[in-house]
Amino acid sequence: MQIIHDIWGATHTAAALVALITGAFVLIRPKADGQHKLTGYTYLAAFWVLILAGLPMADDGITAFHWLSLLSAATLIAGLWMILASKRAKTAKGRAQLVFGHYKFMAWSYVGLVAAGVSQLATRFAVAYGGMSTFWWAVVLATLAVALVGAIWIWRGDRGVIHRYARALDAKPS
Repeated sequence: MQIIHDIWGATHTAAALVALITGAFVLIRPKADGQHKLTGYTYLAAFWVLILAGLPMADDGITAFHWLSLLSAATLIAGLWMILASKRAKTAKGRAQLVFGHYKFMAWSYVGLVAAGVSQLATRFAVAYGGMSTFWWAVVLATLAVALVGAIWIWRGDRGVIHRYARALDAKPS
């Protein structure tokens, strides 16, 4: 079973690994410092390379993975826009809402990245052992499982994020 077929596949895979590593680092480390910003921009760049390198990989035509990459692009754009807009917010509450939105969009972008990776791996095994009839079952079940775990993880982290950002905003003059 050949996994990487050409330079696009190699670039796509390498960018996915960089995005997975930097995304995890961004999410588990403290926020709002220089390291977060640098690692976050690295994640963003790697994710864009991942998306763009995946577009030419359409031997079987445009697939659900290609369409879902548009959703990934939207979460990245929204997450970046929110953090940039937060710098121009007129009130501390407005800034907090935009920063929280940034957290949500970027966290969901990471969940989507993990779901796509798990789905890709699941389909490879499912097709190898169960034939093509198992392909979409593998995609759907893997994606739903990762999305469920991701939703719980994000929901549980919401209160901590709100509390940390509120404390940080209280410490800074508006």
